[in-house]
Amino acid sequence: MQFSLTTARALRRAWLAAALAAAAGSALALDKSGLIFAATDNAPVAPVNSAPGMPGRPDPDTSAVTGVGEARQSIEDSAITTKIKTRLLGTKDLKSTGIHVKTQQGAVEVSGTVPTQQQHDLALKTIRSVEGVTSVNDNLKVSTR
Repeated sequence: MQFSLTTARALRRAWLAAALAAAAGSALALDKSGLIFAATDNAPVAPVNSAPGMPGRPDPDTSAVTGVGEARQSIEDSAITTKIKTRLLGTKDLKSTGIHVKTQQGAVEVSGTVPTQQQHDLALKTIRSVEGVTSVNDNLKVSTR
């Protein structure tokens, strides 16, 4: 599978934007025109003269730190899924259009159908060869037609 130069550049920019947003502690979102923008947490800041533990001072919010980790993991899982699908499409003698892939924390769930046991084995071997895959949950079925 080949991408045009314009598509390849657009994909690189999207991945770069996602990586920068994750590193900066923000999340990505699409507006209605399809443009990517970074959404940051604009929580109100306590007044300068209120000391920690004093009434009116909000407790430190740690949910933003957790959200960054979750966003980073989601981006990594999406990258693994993309690598798997690309490799499956590029594998000779494999009909991969009926194969569905989901990734969560490096664990890949593969489902769908393939025409033969040989293609089933080839698909699993290809998936396991992708960097970042920690385990494979095989729900891939061989067609009985």
